[in-house]
Amino acid sequence: MKSLIRWGAMLGLVGGTLFGSVSTPAPALALSEDEIMQKLASVPVFAITDAEGSPLIASVSNPQSANGTTEVAGVFMNPQDANRFVERLTQEQPEMAGEVQVTVISLAEIYRLEQSHRQQNNSIEFSYVPTRQEVESAVSVLLDSGREDELLQYNGEYTYPGVPLFMATAGPDQGYMTVELDGEVVIPLFFDREDLDNVIARFQQQQPDFAATVQTDVVQLEGVLETLRNEDNDMVGQLMFVPHSESLEFVGNMMQQMQQQQQQQQQQLQPGDGATPLPGSAR
Repeated sequence: MKSLIRWGAMLGLVGGTLFGSVSTPAPALALSEDEIMQKLASVPVFAITDAEGSPLIASVSNPQSANGTTEVAGVFMNPQDANRFVERLTQEQPEMAGEVQVTVISLAEIYRLEQSHRQQNNSIEFSYVPTRQEVESAVSVLLDSGREDELLQYNGEYTYPGVPLFMATAGPDQGYMTVELDGEVVIPLFFDREDLDNVIARFQQQQPDFAATVQTDVVQLEGVLETLRNEDNDMVGQLMFVPHSESLEFVGNMMQQMQQQQQQQQQQLQPGDGATPLPGSAR
């Protein structure tokens, strides 16, 4: 429930917060595990689980593994992609219908599970599944900036190797564009380029002197997670993940449904005026 509350607090970010400045990030110490978990707790992701809530595991060929395979659990960035996966799975394997479901979970929990498996030398890996639209956006950004060496090629077409995160720079020194949120200056990383574009448009209206200097950059989620874990980087303390607006809407609807169900349950538990008095009561 705490994660749901955090996600609820993020619902107003994309629509209501403007970039407040252009700056170089202040020095920051390496993050603790608790600080990393706090950063990731506001990001909802979507896993395929069985009836008991355990992740659906697939065995993938891996010659470097002791037994020749690796167990992989998919983590979807978008609920629609996860739902489509379940639909295809149950069409191909009808016996799985009713046995698998899409479960929303925080990225912090996935991070915790990853760390636990690493410490136990467990072969289970989590594969992050980006949306096709965001991969195409990342390819466009990198090609436009002459960074095709950061892309992969399959069948003559470029693709992005991982989950893209979008951020913006501006000014003569291309400093990171920042947001002031609850009195704290942060560098937002957007899972959805369109969300970033909408905020950039408002920033350009607010600070027209910087409008022509704004550039969109893309970084890899998997690489950022490694940076949080392993590096004393001067900007990691200011990074803030901004989930895809569709994911936030999905979680918001889910929270509303949960609240309605709780209200209905409370109403059912309250006896009416004509309820039969309990034995021994004063009524």
